[in-house]
Amino acid sequence: MNKNLKKAVIAGSVALAWSICSLNLPGIIAAIISWIIYGKPKKNGAKAAGVFYVISLIGSIISVLLLLLAKGMFGFAADIIGSPENSMAGLINGMAVFSLIGDALYIAAAAFSFKAAGEIKDSSGENGFFD
Repeated sequence: MNKNLKKAVIAGSVALAWSICSLNLPGIIAAIISWIIYGKPKKNGAKAAGVFYVISLIGSIISVLLLLLAKGMFGFAADIIGSPENSMAGLINGMAVFSLIGDALYIAAAAFSFKAAGEIKDSSGENGFFD
């Protein structure tokens, strides 16, 4: 069995928690593709999973930037109101940190998927998913 594909499935499965919470559809699709091709490794399937993990990473980075923008807006509103403590900013900080953990998992899953694609023999003669 391809060890890099197994690592991609593990990292993608853990990242799936963030994908579901953030409604990151490409992350969900990438995890499903990884699970499908894990049983019967296919070069194009591993590449497709890697591409979806990269798309997920981009979406997650955009999410972090939006969270930081929202945190700035809540901080600005707290300054206007005069509230020294803003619990919403703490929640947004937690979401941003959780997102960065998801980003690291997306990077790992994509790297392992692309490594696995390089190790898998060409599957162009087979019929099935991603041939």
